[in-house]
Amino acid sequence: MILMALLVLLLLLVLSVPVAATLIALGLFLDEFFSPFPLVRALGDVLWSASDSFLLIAIPLFILLGEILVRTGIAKGTYRALESWLSWLPGGLLHANIGTATLFSATSGSSVATAATIGTVAIPQGKEMKYDPRLFTGSIAAGGTLGIMIPPSINLIV
Repeated sequence: MILMALLVLLLLLVLSVPVAATLIALGLFLDEFFSPFPLVRALGDVLWSASDSFLLIAIPLFILLGEILVRTGIAKGTYRALESWLSWLPGGLLHANIGTATLFSATSGSSVATAATIGTVAIPQGKEMKYDPRLFTGSIAAGGTLGIMIPPSINLIV
């Protein structure tokens, strides 16, 4: 049974089926062939109870907030403001990355959303100013980690 489940899982993943659909299909497959009880009747209740958590709703909303900030131009405006404010420091654009990441971490609460938002805005500017790509993306990654430490973070909520 375990070998069969592993083969079906790997087959579906190799076929590029999304992970959530793969797990649902694998569960239905295992239920059909290896369970003496009709577990499919409880599927709706199980799916609803897993997605009905008030706390877990916050995670996609944090990511949505980061996307809204990028699409509306607020992220770009904030980045440019911090860039001009911190330009007197050596490596001013690197400090602007950290400062902007701090602001977005405080609003989004997600390290991934913060790094993605700042990276979308900052990387073209870093290429234009001819910063070392490894140093520049390192400052974005370091600033992105602030999303976990500044409340309300996703980890704090969960």
